[in-house]
Amino acid sequence: MQLDITFSFAQAKPDLAELSDILTEYYGQIQERLMNVGGPRFSIEKEVAANLASLDDFLPPNGDIVFARDKSGYLLGCGFIRMIDSNRAELKRLYVRDLARGLGLGRRLIEMRIEKARDMGATTILADTVRGNSSMLALYDRLGFGETQRYNGNANAPELDPYLVYRKLDLGGAAK
Repeated sequence: MQLDITFSFAQAKPDLAELSDILTEYYGQIQERLMNVGGPRFSIEKEVAANLASLDDFLPPNGDIVFARDKSGYLLGCGFIRMIDSNRAELKRLYVRDLARGLGLGRRLIEMRIEKARDMGATTILADTVRGNSSMLALYDRLGFGETQRYNGNANAPELDPYLVYRKLDLGGAAK
């Protein structure tokens, strides 16, 4: 399938209903993957509400959200980024809807957030994903991320550690 796709950063508070819809899909997938590796069930509605309540953490000047849309404006995917401190950025909530999978959107959403992290002064980028998420782990590997331990500033509950994998990308010490 060929889609005319545009990418843009939020820069301001996005449409909350639209964001709530895609986050609901995202957390549904995360819950399924988490349960597949023996992890706990959680409330998707509570996670979405908590994300919307903390949205300012992922908006300028300390973060941003990148969106992928088709030519009609339909939201195909998104990815969040935030600065943990002056040198470290964290990638969160990468999601591509089923109809747009296999088109390279996930890779592009990560690459755009890496560039955004450089622009924000990050020298290190951190991320986490559910253990067993082979497509996400392979993508991180292809982009140069290596394994790391749980990092300070990670917002996940420590009880989730047995079910998560942590990744790190060194940007070479100097911001762009």
